[in-house]
Amino acid sequence: MAVRRRAVTGAALILVLLTSACSSPSASLVRHAAPTTSAPTTSAPTSTPPSAVPTTVPTPVVPVAGWSRPATSLPPAGGFTSLSCISDVFCLAAGGGSNEADASSSTGPGVVASWDGAIWSPPATYFATADGAAPPPWLPAIGCTDGPLCAVVDGSGHTSLGDGTTWSPPAALAPAPVPPADPADPGPGHPGSRSAAVSCADSQFCAYVDNTGHLATLHGTTWSAPQVVTARSRDSTVALFQSGRVGVSCSNPTRCTAMVGATVLDWDGSSWSTSDAPWAAGASSGDTAVSCRVAGTCVAVHGSSVSVRTPGSGWSAPRFIDGNGHLDAVTCPTLAMCMAADAYGNIVRLSGGSWTAPLKVVPTPVTYAGDGTSLSCPSDQFCMVLNGDGDYATWQAATPSPAVATTTLPPAPVAGP
Repeated sequence: MAVRRRAVTGAALILVLLTSACSSPSASLVRHAAPTTSAPTTSAPTSTPPSAVPTTVPTPVVPVAGWSRPATSLPPAGGFTSLSCISDVFCLAAGGGSNEADASSSTGPGVVASWDGAIWSPPATYFATADGAAPPPWLPAIGCTDGPLCAVVDGSGHTSLGDGTTWSPPAALAPAPVPPADPADPGPGHPGSRSAAVSCADSQFCAYVDNTGHLATLHGTTWSAPQVVTARSRDSTVALFQSGRVGVSCSNPTRCTAMVGATVLDWDGSSWSTSDAPWAAGASSGDTAVSCRVAGTCVAVHGSSVSVRTPGSGWSAPRFIDGNGHLDAVTCPTLAMCMAADAYGNIVRLSGGSWTAPLKVVPTPVTYAGDGTSLSCPSDQFCMVLNGDGDYATWQAATPSPAVATTTLPPAPVAGP
């Protein structure tokens, strides 16, 4: 999907992000065929799904300005854990596996479901777990770009590639060096202990990060050997670790930013570097998410706060935007429009130069409460939000937004508490 980008430089970037109204021409949206998979689809879940299996069927969403009423798609055993939309008629959601974070610890094969602008397809298996050949994936994450190319990754280091119609069998990344253990890391089998994120800049490049500080990049169809990032704990070097979901975002194949705990990791096209996050140095628990629409410009959320980075200015002081806390998703399709979501189904939006109050758009998940909220905006005209239980809603802009103003802007808002 082609989205026009506007060149905004220097200090004007942070002014646009924090004070300008939502704007940018709408994207040219192309209908894609709903995906199927080439992986086996007959394997059964490795344990019994929860007793409270939803009895609803996938419900079509009628496009309306603003947020639609929530509808439901049947979640896989393990729940939905990630969402990526290429357009307003083509979204893919990954889920299943073993997240060890829902009430019943239900487990199933890794699956992908597609949305065609109205309803969801039945989930199709991309990661079978028959006969104990491979452990189920942990909190799978999906990233798609027009082409199309989609990459599914998970916290156990497995990856699968698809073009919207076929999927490669899941393959494990090469073993990474094993750093000294972080005493804060509880190891596999604990809620939020193994998660991963992926971002694809184009059909030839993606970046992977997990919450134990492992990093890898995809070039064509080949993943690099993962490297591991370490951190300091008192007088010792330990593995970098964050309990909860992590984030990564690539604006192009030579610029990516990931966040793990209180550490920022930046890719320059050949290597990763580290720097301090805007959060407190001890922030090794709780979800983080980041969105970088333009190289060097990123918006990140953690807890109740948002922070913005622009070239030459570094990260702004965290600004309080959601009293509910547990912000775990953010997406900025343009420099002037951002959406962020919390784990309870609330959305906050950058609009008119400030963040709106939290708006409840999908129910708080019950069965898969530990899967987090997924959010994707392929343009400033359309967004979708999805929780682990399969509740989802879509947002449509009321009218095409006007051009971004880059002069005579009001001063940037003062940071909140």
